[in-house]
Amino acid sequence: MIVDRKRVGTALPGYELGDQLGAGGFGIVLAGWHRRLQRDVAIKVLTAGGYDRAAADFAAEARILARLDHAHIVRVYDYVETGDLRLIVMEMLGGGTLTSRRPGLSQPGACAVGLAVAGALSCAHAEGVLHRDIKPDNVLFDLAGMPKVADFGIAKLVRGGAGNASAVIGTPLFMAPEQRAGGRLGAATDLYALGMVLYLLLGGVTPGDPNQSVGGARGKRGARDLRTPVRVPASVAEVVTQALAENPADRPQSARVFALELARAAVSAYGPGWIARSGVPLRLDDDVRVAAERPPAAVHAARPPASTPPAATPLAFTPGGGLYRRRHRARQGRHPALRPPAGRRGRRRLVAVAAALLLAVAGSVVTVVTVVAGHEDVDRAAAEPLGPPLTGHTDWVTSVVFSPDGRFLASAGKDGTVRLWDVADPAHARALGPPLPGRTSGVVSLAFSPNGRLLAGGNWDATIRLWDISDPAHPHPPTMVSPADASPVSSVTFFRNGRALVESDTDGVVQVWNVADPARPRLVSRFPTGHTDNSWARPVLAPNGTVLAGPAGDNAVGLWDMSDLAHPRMFRRPLSGHRGSVYGMAFATDLRTLATGSKDTTLRLWDITDPAAPAPLGGALPGHTSTVWSVAFSPDGRTLASGSFDQTVRLWDVTDRSRPRPLGPPLSGHSDFVQSVAFSLDGRVLASGGRDHTIRLWTVPARSRGAGR
Repeated sequence: MIVDRKRVGTALPGYELGDQLGAGGFGIVLAGWHRRLQRDVAIKVLTAGGYDRAAADFAAEARILARLDHAHIVRVYDYVETGDLRLIVMEMLGGGTLTSRRPGLSQPGACAVGLAVAGALSCAHAEGVLHRDIKPDNVLFDLAGMPKVADFGIAKLVRGGAGNASAVIGTPLFMAPEQRAGGRLGAATDLYALGMVLYLLLGGVTPGDPNQSVGGARGKRGARDLRTPVRVPASVAEVVTQALAENPADRPQSARVFALELARAAVSAYGPGWIARSGVPLRLDDDVRVAAERPPAAVHAARPPASTPPAATPLAFTPGGGLYRRRHRARQGRHPALRPPAGRRGRRRLVAVAAALLLAVAGSVVTVVTVVAGHEDVDRAAAEPLGPPLTGHTDWVTSVVFSPDGRFLASAGKDGTVRLWDVADPAHARALGPPLPGRTSGVVSLAFSPNGRLLAGGNWDATIRLWDISDPAHPHPPTMVSPADASPVSSVTFFRNGRALVESDTDGVVQVWNVADPARPRLVSRFPTGHTDNSWARPVLAPNGTVLAGPAGDNAVGLWDMSDLAHPRMFRRPLSGHRGSVYGMAFATDLRTLATGSKDTTLRLWDITDPAAPAPLGGALPGHTSTVWSVAFSPDGRTLASGSFDQTVRLWDVTDRSRPRPLGPPLSGHSDFVQSVAFSLDGRVLASGGRDHTIRLWTVPARSRGAGR
């Protein structure tokens, strides 16, 4: 392929051109050197021959990469159009591709790459971008060995986290079933591809083997039927195979959830310090790094201690995806071999089988017992209090929220104070010194910035306070933000990038603040939600920041498009169904589900995959006997918690969104209204705050965390 290097040099006068690094259907990639900045670059050149359809895609790729600021995504420095020439100037990655590094990559190294790619996808998905072509050739390394996702050339911008495939494009082996069929794509589509990449890295299957290609002899049965003799620790194999489930709903519902699950599985399999031993440099979010460095606490007496080598299993796929397609199929008898034998003798035989398995494969007995012995005992497992209640507030506890790294809990009170608690060991939580500096007439809502360095509090006196808690033991005095209205603040929420804050007040006005410089907050936009019947409802922001949910009058919930912070707009169809004011609202991490709690004592689930056409998921969930004030989803989106004025907290299994069901009895312990509920970042602890001036921490049963899924 011939490129006029003189024209490229003229278009980029500040660069020296080097050798050709690669070529493809789009054109070529040249090495370059920025004279003034003294750095190597890669220059992607679209040639005239690739024009008609590719020019727009090429420009779109540049725009997409420019907006994705992540350590594990290749960086774009410049984009130039001149005549029929299109140039993207990118970060130089001289460490080769994942394909070239695969033969020497260890299992911990493969998991480290998986965490890097998951982090990159989490960033892309938060911006509404699907990659659609994750494969080893599109994971590149810099000279220090850090992996980076590249080639967003066929990426698709979607709204609401999912969209229809405009064309069946991608690399067949790594394409999810819905992608091959030209169906609806979402975050789970990219996770399937990442799961296949990890399967190939861990299982040693060569992507170029014709017997393993999707279009080969086994094409009808799909990637689930791959077999490899390589043995992989069961915890890691389960995470990988789950990502390869045929049904997107059975895969992890976000890249962040996948990263957390893989991190926990890897530290369980390879022990503390596995990242350092992998030899792969990583830049992980705090919660993922904590999960990757701390072995999970034992959840069953049969689990081996951390020093015992974990059980290994062949990395093979069973129909339906995952090592075991547990839960509903076992219950409903879809696999006759897994149906419990009838009668007392059959139950005794199950106990004997379980005991034998316990002795033979202690490392994986929890999974096997869950499948074979049925679900009743696990479903009855109730959350239990973790130690005595936390005291210190002298009035209502109005808000509780965990820090992004899971080490701290912040609480707010009607007494006008905000407190920090060390919950690294939740069974022995303790106060971190006195209340934070500054006192108001009452604090209503709290939010941590994504990096955990800022804590925002919304107050009864119509102000917002921003604390710098980079050192939680020595927080800085707060910056005061005074909204234009003199109405009490009802909620505060940070955008995912941490540079913007959404605040709502009791008059139904929402304001967006630029807090990139916390010392000088700047108002970006202001708009009314239109409600007049529900002054204390708390609007919430979707995890990716694209949609806001809030009261819209007449007991309805409205959805606002926040993709342009300066010009938010309301989607036309509000959510109607409650017979009382809606107070509690929460988005699931899958960006498809909204939960609401109401004065009518019920909860409801809504499908908001397309925010412009939301729909109810089943009927109202009864169980509480008074106003449902607060709701929260677990990080994996499979458990919902609700706090009520009936002084109880309830947990709900929402794995099947259309058929949610209660998990255990109500959690009793508070002696007055429950004002706030929040899950820890690993989903293992639930915090609740009440009008009885106390905070309670609860263990979340393994079944509730999705361990029996």
